[in-house]
Amino acid sequence: MSEMWINMGPQHPMTHGLWNLRVKVDGELIVDVDPEIGYLHRGIEKICEYRRYNEVVTLMDRTCYVAGIAWEQLYIMAAEEALNISPPPRAEYVRVLSQELQRLSSHVMWYAAYVQDIGLMTPFLYGMRDRDLILDLFQSYTGARMTYEFMRVGGVRNDVPVGFTDRCRKVMDWFDQRLPEYEKVCDNSTIFLERTKGIGVLKAADCVNDGVTGPMLRAAGVDRDLRRDRPYSVYPELDFDVAVYDAPDCYGRYRVRMEEMKQSVRIVRQVLDWLDRNPGPVLAEKVPRFVGTPSPPPGKEIYVERRGYPKGRGFSAMEEPHGEAMAYIINEGAEHPYRAKLRSPVFVNIAASKDYLVGYRVSDIPAIMGSVDICVGESDR
Repeated sequence: MSEMWINMGPQHPMTHGLWNLRVKVDGELIVDVDPEIGYLHRGIEKICEYRRYNEVVTLMDRTCYVAGIAWEQLYIMAAEEALNISPPPRAEYVRVLSQELQRLSSHVMWYAAYVQDIGLMTPFLYGMRDRDLILDLFQSYTGARMTYEFMRVGGVRNDVPVGFTDRCRKVMDWFDQRLPEYEKVCDNSTIFLERTKGIGVLKAADCVNDGVTGPMLRAAGVDRDLRRDRPYSVYPELDFDVAVYDAPDCYGRYRVRMEEMKQSVRIVRQVLDWLDRNPGPVLAEKVPRFVGTPSPPPGKEIYVERRGYPKGRGFSAMEEPHGEAMAYIINEGAEHPYRAKLRSPVFVNIAASKDYLVGYRVSDIPAIMGSVDICVGESDR
């Protein structure tokens, strides 16, 4: 049979977003792939140059719609370094709380969507039910369920409300009971095991060569997590284990995410205990007013240099739910970033698709690409 190219996307159940996977097939066998993104590009990095520092936070929520608060902190850490501003300790703990709740929410969303793709309906209902509990927590202290606009240069917008820590502990207790149930449903399913074990293999050496990070890298046996290996915020003060699995296939990525959810619950409990014992401010005292004041009306000059204000550059890297995300901010003493550059882990993981798709069959594509956990918003930016 002659070879031919087929399109899976840009609007296709497999893509989990607006992108296109061109696949060259010989019958049912995949012989080449060509991922195409750009359908969702919004020019976020350029728009950052026209917004004051705190106004950029709104854009970060839209960068990844299932991990918005992670991208908020990524940008804020780079902006704080560029502006030479340090947040108070309580703000750092609230940030870590937000990060781990977001990781839990993101992985539960992945679990629900992924297992349904493979053919199991019950886990989808479990996952969406339990994700709502996390979104309720976010809503209680940020006022939103997905687009939070919570981080600020120098800290966070507000503290958690009275009674939040007890409510959050109850949700963590619930997840302690549910996570073994998630695993039981999958590990006892012949359909799930046959569609994930030995499928979509990307070995450790290939992960490193391609720049693949996150659960895909750790599933290949590489013990790397920026929360421990390049510590930021207050992660060095917390006790947790890095989830690693020695099976560089779809099943291994599932196992890593299951363990990461358990570790997130463990971290959240430690943070809640600290918050109960240590009251204090959640925003630095000396934050330049222009950092958060509204932008001028359209047509007015936006580049206003603040004479005497120090210039600087900021770089941040963090373990976002999908992998290693990075941000680079240049401060030229103006009211807004002079340049902003973001590094998306999903962009790199998609770019490596040829290494883990070629040799498998078309019917394996939903299982393989689902295991990557794609968020097209952060890939296109």
